[in-house]
Amino acid sequence: MKQSILVGLISGLCSLGSYADTDAPAKLDYQLHNPNFDPQDDTYRTIDALFSDVVSAPEYADLWARVRTGFTIPELDHQLVSKWENYYASRPEYLNRIIKRGTPYLYYVVNEVEKRGMPMEIALLPMIESAFNPRAESSVKAAGMWQFMPATGKDYGLERTWWYDGRRDVVAATSAALDYLNSSYGQFGDWQLALASYNWGPTAVARAVAKNEAANLGTQFIDLRMPDETRNYVPKLLAVRNIIANPGAYGVTLESLPNKPYFATLTVGKHMDVKVAAELAETPVEELLRLNPGFIRPVIAYKDDRSLVLPVAKVAAFQKNLADYDKPLLNWQPYVTKQGESFEQLAGAFGVAASELKEINDIGGRERIARGQTILVPKITGLDVSDRQTLTALAANRAAEPVDTGANDKPHAPVLASAEHRVIKGDTAYNIAKRYGMNVAQLQAMNKTADAQVQIGQILRVSARPESVAAGKDGREYIAKRGDTFASISKRYKVATADLKKWNGAKSIQAGTKLVIY
Repeated sequence: MKQSILVGLISGLCSLGSYADTDAPAKLDYQLHNPNFDPQDDTYRTIDALFSDVVSAPEYADLWARVRTGFTIPELDHQLVSKWENYYASRPEYLNRIIKRGTPYLYYVVNEVEKRGMPMEIALLPMIESAFNPRAESSVKAAGMWQFMPATGKDYGLERTWWYDGRRDVVAATSAALDYLNSSYGQFGDWQLALASYNWGPTAVARAVAKNEAANLGTQFIDLRMPDETRNYVPKLLAVRNIIANPGAYGVTLESLPNKPYFATLTVGKHMDVKVAAELAETPVEELLRLNPGFIRPVIAYKDDRSLVLPVAKVAAFQKNLADYDKPLLNWQPYVTKQGESFEQLAGAFGVAASELKEINDIGGRERIARGQTILVPKITGLDVSDRQTLTALAANRAAEPVDTGANDKPHAPVLASAEHRVIKGDTAYNIAKRYGMNVAQLQAMNKTADAQVQIGQILRVSARPESVAAGKDGREYIAKRGDTFASISKRYKVATADLKKWNGAKSIQAGTKLVIY
């Protein structure tokens, strides 16, 4: 039904176009009338965006299935990709820990990436940036799920105030990160270089590209000289992408994720206490802060461009309870201290512990005397148990956490869903991998081999689940340079020379010849 509507819609638009210029003969794409014509998923997404009332995009019950259809970034140097495939596959608890941490946010990120028509690999980037932790902070003070440095965050509109840190705000930081990546893609026209610029900076990448151009060398990611961190950055992402694309080939089991939103955003239009917002949303303070890690004080300071994030199921309750609420929304107030006032005495006057007063206001533990600064104090004296629980949750929310890299997870050999294959005459690593829904890098990883040579009679472990790797997405393009031979390229990429020739159907190469390598 969807296909017939799509075909009819496009045919109708073509017909309308023919009336616009009666002198010009109508040029029709006759495959629109071919009953066997099968539009691709990206065609449906485009049509859905333009004509959502007429045609709906493909629906997926599982978010991973939706994510897999959007992978488009080409593969690259399999040695580095294999290294990181092995790293993550040998730490399945770490991989699933990342996914569990990112579950509240992943649907939102996927949706935003899809809206912009970006490669779906981008939605996985927080897995290697912060392990999907909005409170993560690196040793160089990059913060949040997307790991923005203070200056870069400011460049992309991520505000930092005493009340709020936009780098930790999942919604604001996601928008800023995608803006950054789109800008870099516009500059380089290559997603691998755009990703490298996210880690290394666009100026550094542009300088490396210009240096190679001047030396008549290649200008793809794999060709550039760069720091080790950046050299491994894109392979890390592609390794995670490959595991998500075919987890069974790596012995990894991924928890199914529902393809539906976990949270919704709304603008409340009023300042209010964190505790009050949680009560109105009928949600624990800890959960409210998990979804709003950018708010770092007891008061949620309202601004037009800031959103309050709530669980989808709690939005209606929040709106109803807010409309009916007849108590003060704010129970904290600013207080201008006098030079020389004692924090101990101030705390006693407002019914809080001195340690609580200092914690709320980022006052050093050894400071005893005020210096005329503005601080936040309760409007009423005395804090009840729930107030103190809120302050404890806020302190935890404000605390910076190191990036979870999985380095402390003990690696172990993955329990692979595998079978055995005996190599026979005519077999190559490429055709064996294809037969079992794998790529050559995965076959090498499963068998712990350093190259792609196979011998007659050799027993190989192969995937027992022949889930095909998306067609055309496991190869990478290589442009031959002067002096290249099939043998030298095969040695560089650790593939059989016979396979390289077979993949490309070529008997000879010269500078500029485009080759595909699997």
